[in-house]
Amino acid sequence: MRTYYILRLYGCFFYELLIQIALWFLISFITIYIFDINSTDQHYLFQFILWLTSGAYFIISWYYGGQTLAMKAWKIKLELSQKNKLFFCILRYFLVCIGLIFFFIFYMNILFGAKQYFHDLIIGSKIRDVQIS
Repeated sequence: MRTYYILRLYGCFFYELLIQIALWFLISFITIYIFDINSTDQHYLFQFILWLTSGAYFIISWYYGGQTLAMKAWKIKLELSQKNKLFFCILRYFLVCIGLIFFFIFYMNILFGAKQYFHDLIIGSKIRDVQIS
């Protein structure tokens, strides 16, 4: 059961990566061709726009319903406390970004520690299995 849950968490992680790549293609098209922001000359602005739109996707998805598209497909849900929910969604996004830099610390915690990502342990959120309830 534990191995199945871990595989679902990592499956959701990689499915989320595919969704982000599709989102980045769409945002890249909009910024380059419609707003005429050159990705080679203004690459820091371009990267910031991509990071900001990814953040908007995650924060809105977690705030309204607690699930992104990948989480819905893998039938897992994020549970946050109702108090300061928006703040915790924003904080979780920042911690996820830091966790991508320090991959082994944040994401390997599932294999050796609890059944939660390290950033969920920090802010006190939980990922719940929707199939059970």
